[in-house]
Amino acid sequence: MNDQLSDIRVICHECDLLVCIGQLPDGHKASCPRCGCVLSRSVSNSLDRMLIFAVTALICLLFSNLFAYVNLLVQGQEREISLLETVQVLFELKEWALSGFMLVIIIGLPAFFTTLISWLAIAIKLQRVSPRTISMMRLIGYLRFWNMAEIFFLGILISMVKVASLAHIEVGLSFWAYALFNVFFIATLLHYDKLRLALAIRQVVNEKQAIARVV
Repeated sequence: MNDQLSDIRVICHECDLLVCIGQLPDGHKASCPRCGCVLSRSVSNSLDRMLIFAVTALICLLFSNLFAYVNLLVQGQEREISLLETVQVLFELKEWALSGFMLVIIIGLPAFFTTLISWLAIAIKLQRVSPRTISMMRLIGYLRFWNMAEIFFLGILISMVKVASLAHIEVGLSFWAYALFNVFFIATLLHYDKLRLALAIRQVVNEKQAIARVV
């Protein structure tokens, strides 16, 4: 795939400079000479790693909704709550905007995002690309900027520190599952290189066309 990059020109999405990207050895990156924005990274087995991280993140997100997230003990009263129960409680309190935001942005969107990345990686590996594959790449590019899972998790940590003086807090299995989800989710994003995925799709299309001409 590095050979295909020798004549590829991309526009920096930060400063709109047209940059020619040459061959990148594994472990190297191409940056914009004007603003320093990273345009592409060369990572060995990046497609396989992205798929593994995305599937693992999806599994962790599933487990984070099956068990208790935190246990609170206040004045002898114990309360256990999960992520989905948080959405339910907010809905019962008529906080519809906040409950909808949490359901969509914190739970639904990350699950949909990791599913799309997994589907994209599998489609490329099985060489079953189509115009829908490019559409999915564009959709992934739009959705990645709406991810707020790590911001939510950071907010939870800050809230737990503030509440620790008022109540006894015990974290549940879902807390650790959601923490691992964020780790694997960030790892997935670090291995998501739009340029190299587009080149991988083009390579599959070219191979199919070559086989079709031979047949």
